[in-house]
Amino acid sequence: MSAINGYVRSDAAFLLADGLSYLEGIPQDVNLIKTHRLHGLNAVLSATGPAQLGEWMSTRLVYRTFDDLIETADWQIKHFFHRYAREFCNSDAVSCVVLAGWHEKEDRPAIYCVELQTAGSPKAISLRQNAGFVEERHVAVSLRELSIVAMPPPSREEFRDAAFDLIADVEKVDPASYLLHLMEIQRRKSFDGRYVVGGHAVLTTITATGVEQHVVHVWPEDQPGKRIDPAPIDWNAWRAERAGGNV
Repeated sequence: MSAINGYVRSDAAFLLADGLSYLEGIPQDVNLIKTHRLHGLNAVLSATGPAQLGEWMSTRLVYRTFDDLIETADWQIKHFFHRYAREFCNSDAVSCVVLAGWHEKEDRPAIYCVELQTAGSPKAISLRQNAGFVEERHVAVSLRELSIVAMPPPSREEFRDAAFDLIADVEKVDPASYLLHLMEIQRRKSFDGRYVVGGHAVLTTITATGVEQHVVHVWPEDQPGKRIDPAPIDWNAWRAERAGGNV
């Protein structure tokens, strides 16, 4: 499992991903980079699900430009997802794949997502049952352009309890604070009795001139070999601290 949050501003696309990977339910790594640059493009790929899927897929996509990639990305992503599931996951995998980049012809940023699972996947059934998910998918079964991404998606009650501003003007919000707020909500979602978001949070910024990445938050209590146990959070105090410019 991973957390991937993002949104599109007029001059940039932003993605925030956490750094955890698991082995038999226990964190194996807390400092992974899960958003991978696509060679030669102002574009990146990130994926939930198997920890190595995003990097593996990012090195196999075929393209000349970001515009060119998006024309074939739905087929390519599905092909490589099912290949990875067969070769490394015993044909049992679930993933949300996110592409973010700069369209050359239209001179604008964009984010695209597709939600995938193998046929009859026990992992998909377990996620729905244990995370309180409804049967409907949250993104799309085919690659779709979105202005805002939050995977896994918090519930309405979780958004409300955290006082997350769902109608914020994304042209004005600070991307690190806005997306980290989402991730702190996701960090406290239980999946099959476990918490699966944390380690660190890496912000990726895609503009017409390039791709930049930097760590915007670290949860020092998250350590390899130890179960994640998020501390209770005072959302009013959290928002007040970020309003003062501290991420």
